[in-house]
Formats: sequence, structure tokens, C-alpha cells
Amino acid sequence: MRTAPLQLRDGDDERLAAIVRSSTVKAGLARRARMVLLAHQGQSNAAIARTVGVSRPTVISWRVRYEDAGVAGLEDEQRPGRPRQVDRTKIISATLAPPPK
Repeated sequence: MRTAPLQLRDGDDERLAAIVRSSTVKAGLARRARMVLLAHQGQSNAAIARTVGVSRPTVISWRVRYEDAGVAGLEDEQRPGRPRQVDRTKIISATLAPPPK
């Protein structure tokens, strides 16, 4: 079954390409942008999944998220649960202390 090319919103082609090329964005965001661009180029969901290294349902999910919310829909959502607490003082003092004998 052939999937219709994904229609991008105005200006999103350049924005997605910039995200894919960027060395400062998170790898997950770049992967999702690449999936959307490949879908726009008319590649099948199965071909995109093989190229990017994800499952076909994952490709379908990100296509839907893009269709619903545009580029902003490709960002990571808040995860449930309490945020991690890192005691920076404890970590720094541990790295500065001499090793045990």
C-alpha cells in the first residue's frame, strides 16, 4: 500500500531541514524531523522505518503528531512523575575528593 506524501505547512520544509542538519538539537528531535521530511518526499512508512531505524507504528505516530501540531508536535512532551533531583554539590565534592586508599 502506497502512502500519500505528507503535506508540510508553509516554511516547515526549511525548518525541518535545519533541525536535521543541526548539531545542537537532541537526536530524537532530529530523527523525528527526518521522518517527517522523508514522508513529505513520498517514501512509504515501512521504508522510512527501515531508513531511520524505528518501527512502522512509530513513523505513523510522528506523522500524525506533525499533522496535528506542526513542528512543535515533534518536541518531547513532559514525562509523568517527579523530576529528577541532582545534588550538584555532592557530585562536585565527590569528584574533587582524593580516591580512597
